[in-house]
Amino acid sequence: MISIKISKFFFLGITVLTLPVIGCTTLFSLKKSPALVVNTIATVSSTPIPKTLFGMHIQEPTKTPWPAVNLGALRVFVPWFFIQPNKGEWKFEILDKYVDLAEQQGVEVLYVFNDTPKWAAARPNEVGEWGKDFPGVASEPKDMDDWRNFVRTVATRYKGRIRAYQIWNETNNKNDYSGSIEKMVEMAQEAYKVLKEVDTNIIVVSPGAIAGLDLPGNESWISLGGVDWLDQYFAKGAAAYTDVVGPHLYSIKEKTPEERVQTIRRMQQVMAKNKLSNKPLWDTENAYAKFPNEQPFTDEEARGFIARTYIIYWASGISRFYWYAWDVNTQIHPNWLKMVQADNKTLTPASIAYGEVQKWLIGATMKSCQPDSNKIWICQVTRDNNYTGWIVWNPEGKLPFKVPSNWNVKQVRDLAGGKSTLPASGSVEIGRSPILLD
Repeated sequence: MISIKISKFFFLGITVLTLPVIGCTTLFSLKKSPALVVNTIATVSSTPIPKTLFGMHIQEPTKTPWPAVNLGALRVFVPWFFIQPNKGEWKFEILDKYVDLAEQQGVEVLYVFNDTPKWAAARPNEVGEWGKDFPGVASEPKDMDDWRNFVRTVATRYKGRIRAYQIWNETNNKNDYSGSIEKMVEMAQEAYKVLKEVDTNIIVVSPGAIAGLDLPGNESWISLGGVDWLDQYFAKGAAAYTDVVGPHLYSIKEKTPEERVQTIRRMQQVMAKNKLSNKPLWDTENAYAKFPNEQPFTDEEARGFIARTYIIYWASGISRFYWYAWDVNTQIHPNWLKMVQADNKTLTPASIAYGEVQKWLIGATMKSCQPDSNKIWICQVTRDNNYTGWIVWNPEGKLPFKVPSNWNVKQVRDLAGGKSTLPASGSVEIGRSPILLD
């Protein structure tokens, strides 16, 4: 049985029915499957790694101190029904707070359109992710004029301040979106037109269907596997209204960063099929959690999962990844990989690693990244000043590693911020937490 909890949801002070969560939405059934294994990464970008690779969610901007590590991009989720609780009534205080904070920190904002207010919903009494107190949220609007007006009002208010907009959140989650794919294509078309009229520089991101989940075994709460949902969405016309493909790569069967390359490749096949290979691919929401019967993340696992995800994502063709979330509620999600302690301020090994791996990657070019015959991952990074570094790890555990002499390595860096001289033997211990040899 999945235990049900009543909690205050995010910053809104609203009591809702909450179950174990993938992102902003409730999961009613999760089926475990055997893990897949990825053997190699075929292509690495020749572009220097930008700071915007390092995206983040912050759930409670009015309570949580701004992170003590750098962020490259911020994904913001403030529901439509909260901003416009009644037709003609607008409440921008929370979204203003997000945008002001991001602007002060020089961080790009991605805003997510989601959660139809009851007054605008095609099915106003339908219960969705916000429970009985806020019905209609998963419905499409009954009148597209209301949708167009909402999109235009938000985009106009934040012109030049919000860079990107995502059409909807987890559209294959029945509690997040209960309408048809065709209706979402229509909504995307209307939003795209309005957004580009307001500012041609606005970036329009596809809905964040949960791409790492397939339909079999999850029929009770998803309408279609996320990859298949996006394939149909693009094929039915939405490819023309997409500047960025932005799924959520949450997965139950792919439990490590290395395994999640499988879903990335499936998404890239869908992009190629729908003539979107020239568009950026972002993971707009993702994280890791343990099942209740599993041991919590060790410090080494936490550091490793954070760093390996960003390293492997870039190597695989993901140009931006928004971690969920900086201040995730640990009472609701005790098994989540946490960035901060319960005070939402004190850094964890994971968030320290988040800051350190930025130092390793931002501004560097990744020349190669793949496992060797012993399943040891080796990723080469270079910089304009003739710098070359080697990021090395073993996802299966600790073992000795002999550093090739032609790498000309002088020092060893770790994800806790430590530095040491390469031992005279030329051997170092590697494990699940990557090290940088330079």
